[in-house]
Amino acid sequence: MNLDPKFRLSYIIDQAWLILFNRIVSSKQIINKEASLQLQLARVLQDMGNAYCILPTETFKLELETGYNGKNIDITCQLGDIKAAIELKCFMKASNRAKDIDMYDALINIERLESFNDFEIKKFFCLTDNKYYPDYTQKGMASSVTLKNGTVYKANQEIIPAWRGKWNIKRDKSIKFKTNIICNWISQNDWHYWQVG
Repeated sequence: MNLDPKFRLSYIIDQAWLILFNRIVSSKQIINKEASLQLQLARVLQDMGNAYCILPTETFKLELETGYNGKNIDITCQLGDIKAAIELKCFMKASNRAKDIDMYDALINIERLESFNDFEIKKFFCLTDNKYYPDYTQKGMASSVTLKNGTVYKANQEIIPAWRGKWNIKRDKSIKFKTNIICNWISQNDWHYWQVG
């Protein structure tokens, strides 16, 4: 086993996500909104994190809604001295929310996550039961912030929401990533997820 704490913490997060995703797909775990996704991922992370404390003085810490630079991070966790920040999005068919704003919010979350300098590991997970996000070619205003599978946003490319100056909402600032971001969805049965980091 690789004893490097950064490797182990990244592995713990990825495996915890896969365990939870498979529980959701099999209907063993019911998710109805982002808050329940956050709680259930934190439960799996807590168990796995403690199990992976191998060295004599090693500890695992986990926190929900950690304040950072005036905003909250969905989940933060720490293995020894290595810290991780996790941002989540959950888009449910039943919520009937504006899909273009959902997609914009996902991209903003990733941009914000990239700016978290105090964390060695940064991960973003987006879960949905709606094929619109990964499979459909978004049109109109939504096309400017598409999450369609295979979409690539290049580093330093300015993403300008098409509704800027047309809608009276605060969510209209441009987005710019530090690295290339690829929409690479994983689908199983009626569930889909996208991971960055």
